[in-house]
Amino acid sequence: MKLNQLFFCTLGAAALGLTAAASPFGMCAHLNRMPPEEMRRELADMAGLGARMVRVDLDWSQVEPEPGKWDFTRWDALVEEAGKQGVAVIAILGGELHKPVRPPYRNQQDFLRYVAESVRRYKGKIAAYEVINEADCDRPWGETPNPEHYAELLKKTCETIKAIDPAAKVLFSGVSFVRNPYGYLEKAFTAGAGDYCDGVNFHPYQWKYVPEAQLRHKVAELRELMKKYNFNKPVWVTEIGNSSGEQQVQFVHDATAAALKELAIDPASRTIGVIRDDENFCYADGIHLQVNEFLPEAKKVRPLKFIELAALKVEDCPAVILPGVEGFPIRQFGFVRDYVKRGGTLIIPGGIPFYFNVEKQPDGMFTNAWLTRQCSGELHYGWEASWTRQGVPANATKIVPGENFPGLNSRQFWTGRFLTAENLKENDRMIPIFYGVQGEYKAPVAALYRLDSDLKGNLVLMPGIQNECSSEEMQAQLLPRQYLLLLAEGVEGICYYRFRAGEWNRSREAHFGIVRRDFSPKPAARAFETLTRLRPEGSGPVELSTPAPGVQAAVWPLPDGARIHAVWSTSGTRKMRIAGAFETVTDFLGNEVKLENGVFDATPGILYFRTAPGAQPEFKAQ
Repeated sequence: MKLNQLFFCTLGAAALGLTAAASPFGMCAHLNRMPPEEMRRELADMAGLGARMVRVDLDWSQVEPEPGKWDFTRWDALVEEAGKQGVAVIAILGGELHKPVRPPYRNQQDFLRYVAESVRRYKGKIAAYEVINEADCDRPWGETPNPEHYAELLKKTCETIKAIDPAAKVLFSGVSFVRNPYGYLEKAFTAGAGDYCDGVNFHPYQWKYVPEAQLRHKVAELRELMKKYNFNKPVWVTEIGNSSGEQQVQFVHDATAAALKELAIDPASRTIGVIRDDENFCYADGIHLQVNEFLPEAKKVRPLKFIELAALKVEDCPAVILPGVEGFPIRQFGFVRDYVKRGGTLIIPGGIPFYFNVEKQPDGMFTNAWLTRQCSGELHYGWEASWTRQGVPANATKIVPGENFPGLNSRQFWTGRFLTAENLKENDRMIPIFYGVQGEYKAPVAALYRLDSDLKGNLVLMPGIQNECSSEEMQAQLLPRQYLLLLAEGVEGICYYRFRAGEWNRSREAHFGIVRRDFSPKPAARAFETLTRLRPEGSGPVELSTPAPGVQAAVWPLPDGARIHAVWSTSGTRKMRIAGAFETVTDFLGNEVKLENGVFDATPGILYFRTAPGAQPEFKAQ
């Protein structure tokens, strides 16, 4: 047996042996689709940052470009280089599928031949195989996904792999949250899929909300479903991450500033309310646009809980900014409605307002549920999209200013959510700020609703903006928080999507990645390296606590008996104090931090405290 074969047998058992002490840190990378020198550079760089696994597409169309003609040149080089770098390989079976062989369950003989050829070639060298990426989506099949068909394909694929390489792990497809995947999973489990995998796998991206709101619940919900079908398999997350793609800061600024000027509200001199509700994990300063970025003119910003809107005087705080996402805790809607009824102005910088009910669960986490149009009727606004009315374009590609704001300009972008006047009453008016235009269709993508009926306030809405990207700084803050939340739920392997950004345009998809296209590191690369260094292999389990409202803490033992305590806020700055001895303090980017009298600011960027064996410090609000 060659040295690299022996190495990979050992590495595969360690990295995917499903033990708590193994490194859980992985990356996604399209290594087989890039020039060899870039592939080698990516593997070396990710290994240097502490990644011990890499998830790669084993593209069927690449390794068998014609029936019976095999070309593993790129994969041979990839597997060899991964061995040199000490990085275990998780291969995604199927990868990019030939159109003639989609869906693969109808071409099982050919698909299983491709599987067998690949597994024989890399026996002992590939640690695990994920059977189809996001099998609950249309793309792998070329048709509506069928969980029973997937279960059948998984069974035969697992049997093929285990017959050739019994040590190789088989992972259930990483299901997507484009749709709610639990129904798909349940049907697949009913069909017996749980008996033919070594781990269940999913992709719980957190693009909209702070991860503390929903991420742990998504894992718990998956475990409950597995328990229902009487199998206890490890849970894996082979895609999660945040994009640092372009945010529409200028568009939101211009629309907000134009509306406030029309309303004679001067943000430089008047108090602007900003929702910061810890109980509901609802933050105007969440993971996307920050208020100081899109409204820097605001000098008097007042954080507010929803319940505080009840007694808020409009003359003291004439405008309140809500999160620019589509989810909202509907039980708090009455406070918002009554504030507008009294004459207050609501600013929602993105998304269809009140589209989902973000509902609190018994475990304290939140899940999404669809809302009817009740909220739009109660607040007198309307909206439409291609899925609500025939003739509405899926994408308007031209943005033009409204009639009252001829001096406004906007960078052109695609949008498919529009505002209407359908729910206006009596003397209400809708004043378009920006229109989206596609052919003969023209409708507002940002508008000011001036209400003068039973409601006496105003709405500033911009559904044309979909807030799905974060700043590079925020991306770096979110990365270790997501890892720690998942580790606290017992997730055994986590692959961040992705290692290097494609940067083919300014869109969300092009800016996932912790390093840039030119290999220069984003802050997230430093955040990843800091986390992997402070939670080395052999560390104990992660335990979570909430030492103060809006503040999270995680702790784990190191192999030498010392402990690391990670402390952060879900939004904003919270003054905290550590009571007890500590050795060092490191910020989320790896910089040493000095404290005075144990007092520190908890922010969305983690602070790591190292304490001696046996030490039990307390973290308290200052």
